[in-house]
Amino acid sequence: MSSTALAPSATAVATPAAPVALERPAGPGFGATDALLVVMALIWGGNFFAVQYGAAHMDSWAFNATRMLLGLVVLSALAVATVRVPWPSWSDRLKLLGCGVIGNGIYQLLFIGGVPRTRGGSASLILAASPAVLALIGWATRTERLTRQLLAGVACSICGVAMVMLGDSAHPSRPGSMLGNVLVAGACLTWGAYATLLRPLAARLNGLHVTVLTLLGGVVPLTALAAPALATTPWATLDAGTWGAIAYAGVGAMGLAYVIYYRGLKLLGPTRTSMYGNLQPFIALLVAWRLQADVPTAWQLLGAAGILGGILLARRAT
Repeated sequence: MSSTALAPSATAVATPAAPVALERPAGPGFGATDALLVVMALIWGGNFFAVQYGAAHMDSWAFNATRMLLGLVVLSALAVATVRVPWPSWSDRLKLLGCGVIGNGIYQLLFIGGVPRTRGGSASLILAASPAVLALIGWATRTERLTRQLLAGVACSICGVAMVMLGDSAHPSRPGSMLGNVLVAGACLTWGAYATLLRPLAARLNGLHVTVLTLLGGVVPLTALAAPALATTPWATLDAGTWGAIAYAGVGAMGLAYVIYYRGLKLLGPTRTSMYGNLQPFIALLVAWRLQADVPTAWQLLGAAGILGGILLARRAT
C-alpha cells in the first residue's frame, strides 16, 4: 500500500481508512506509542482467530452483525466524548454512508464468508496484498502513476497471494479452503475500491467521524440481512468463549485498536504507523500455529515473503 494514511495496513479488515493530521511528531526512538502500535498489531493479528471461533460457535451472520454493532457503539461513544469539531454536512454523511455499504457491508459479507472457510494465516496474507490492489486501482483511475518499481511490488504481491491460495488448495486439512481464499481475495478487491472512493472525503474530514459513519453504512444493511439469524440465536446458551470472541472482534479489533491507530497517525505519522501493520500476517500465522495447531506451510511462508516483499517495494516507490 502507499504511504498515505488512507491505505489499509497489512490487513485491511481492521484498518480505518481515514487520515489524521500529524501533531507533535515523536522522536525516532521506540517509545510508548510504538509499544501501543505493537499491541494494535497483536489485536488485529488475533482477530482472524476470533472471527473463526465465533463463526464456528454461532451463526456467522449473527456473529458479524453483533460484533459490528458493538464496535459501532464503542466508536460512536468515543467520537462523542473526544471529538470537538462539527460532524460532516448531510451531503458528506450520505456519501460516507454509501461508501460504508461497500467497505463495511459488501466487504464484511465476503470477509465473514471467507475467513471461517480458510486458514487464519492465509486470510491475513491475502489481505496483506491490499497495497497492490490500491496501486492497480489508482493506476486504472489515473490517480496514481505505476512506476517500474511499484509495478514490481504489485507483481510480487500478486504472486505471493497466488502461492498462498494454490498451496492451501492442496492442504489435506482444508479441502474447501479455495472457496474461502477466493472470498477473502474478493474482500481485498472490495476494500481497494472502497478506499479509492473514500479518499477525497477522508482527506478533509475527521477520522473518527469517517469511521463511525462508514461503519454505520455497513451495519444497517448487514443487521437487516442478519435479522432472522439474530432472532433465532440462543443467546442465553452461548458460552464464555463465544462472548469473548464477540467482545474481542468488536471492542478490541474495531474499538481499542482503532484508537491506537489514530494515536499513531497523530504522533508518528502514516508511514511509521503503517509499518506496524506489516506485523499482522506473521502474528496471525503464529496465533493459528499456537491455538489451532495450524503449522505454517512452505507455500504460506513463500507467499508471505512475496506479499511483504511487494509491500516494501511499493513503499520505496512512493
